[in-house]
Amino acid sequence: MYKQSTREEIIEHNAKKLFNIVLDIEKYPEFIPWCNYMKIHSRQNNEIFADMYVFFKLLLPQKFGSHVIYNKKELNIKTVYINGPLKDLKTNWNFEPINSRKTLVNFNINFEFKKFLHQKLAETFYSLLEDKMIDSFKNRANDILN
Repeated sequence: MYKQSTREEIIEHNAKKLFNIVLDIEKYPEFIPWCNYMKIHSRQNNEIFADMYVFFKLLLPQKFGSHVIYNKKELNIKTVYINGPLKDLKTNWNFEPINSRKTLVNFNINFEFKKFLHQKLAETFYSLLEDKMIDSFKNRANDILN
């Protein structure tokens, strides 16, 4: 059973600069609380293949392999899941400039765990995790861009 969430937020920063912060995946361990390590396998043209190593309290560390596809002109970042504890995961970030200092950010995620119990736990705590992740990116933008 897929879990889907869509989130829209207006953020008081330039769209291209916000796009670059989200695309700078090597820096995720510096500001995303549960991300311990990122390993980049390849980066070419508009694609990145990478593993994110995640550690949640009370669970063993997990590796999430992803294929990231981005478009700098359209300010869009899509992630397609490759391997790890999930059955599937897709994310999509869109950055729509409102003006030079304000952006409408659209974030969409679809995921499904292989194990029913993990899926139910994720669904139960998802809104907290999503809030924490979005807040982590907003705080990172404020730290870098203010």
